Amino acid sequence: MIFHASVMLDELEKKLDRVVLAGFYPEIRMNDAAYLMRLSEGDVKRMRSLLDGCSLTTFTHGPFLGLDAASLNDHIAEYSAGCLVRGLEVTAGLGGSVMIVHTNYSPFYSRAGLRAWLGNWSVRMRPILETADRLGVQIALENVWDERPESLVRLIDLLPEGAAKVCLDTGHINAFSRLPVRRWWDVLGGKVVALHLHDNDGLSDDHLPPGDGVFDFPALVELVRALEPLPLMTLEVDISRVARGRRYLEELFAGRA
Repeated sequence: MIFHASVMLDELEKKLDRVVLAGFYPEIRMNDAAYLMRLSEGDVKRMRSLLDGCSLTTFTHGPFLGLDAASLNDHIAEYSAGCLVRGLEVTAGLGGSVMIVHTNYSPFYSRAGLRAWLGNWSVRMRPILETADRLGVQIALENVWDERPESLVRLIDLLPEGAAKVCLDTGHINAFSRLPVRRWWDVLGGKVVALHLHDNDGLSDDHLPPGDGVFDFPALVELVRALEPLPLMTLEVDISRVARGRRYLEELFAGRA
């Protein structure tokens, strides 16, 4: 069973050995948009050679901090779109076939604000998705502040059919939704290509190892264990704690916990 560990793009060359020694594959996280935007093709080729030398496949988490491609501020939207496009180019250059994208949807917009934001979303995401298709990279939208799975369905339905899939994030469900994981899976399961696996106390998005909080991982494992292939699975916790979370999940998959 393959598990991924999250490693920052700007730390990949320094920390890849730790990921490999821990028995994980890397999910490369593009937190630093400024670093991403100044990354040269030579840098990407060097990183790709490093991954190939370790016989590792990867996928990525696109840039998101402070970004919003559907922003009501045109300058923010334009810069955000450019960052996502560059993220897709780097993903393809690293051999990745999936890039996780935060939608930046907020349940706290006014009705008028949400209508304007959704209108922007339906228009501004299309060229980004066209780039993804050209590069052979699947975009997977991640739930963040979403209180209900229907909000992701609404965003996907505004895009061309099949253009976007889903990354289901357990910690975000636990902290920002009051619905059980089975409800989320019933609505989105057929679109899920990746899972971000981390835990918390239901109040704060603390990124604890699975089993250290209150998320219902036994229910999630029952929902996905028979899937072929399994979704891409990343433990979104500090590398020093990934082994404990993996042991807990492996016991659940084996029926020992």
